[in-house]
Amino acid sequence: MVDTELRGRFKELNRLYEEHAKNQSEENFKLKNKLRTELLDLFFALKPHIKKQTKLQWYEPAYNYAITGDLNYIESVREDLAHIISQLEDGA
Repeated sequence: MVDTELRGRFKELNRLYEEHAKNQSEENFKLKNKLRTELLDLFFALKPHIKKQTKLQWYEPAYNYAITGDLNYIESVREDLAHIISQLEDGA
């Protein structure tokens, strides 16, 4: 995967987590489920890259708890994604 494409996919994952955090107070379960599905799909697609570059010791549970809507984990994951995106941009 080309670095620019990879950066774009990580930015999209970060955007989805941001949207997911904003929607936790909403009662729109259809939207929440759609976001969870998109997050899960993109997380599994990027998992090998996350594993190589994460700063989280237990990245997989953190990302999974964030997908369930836990705001503390969403914040941690978004910080990790910012770190990964920064690494990708520095390597470009």
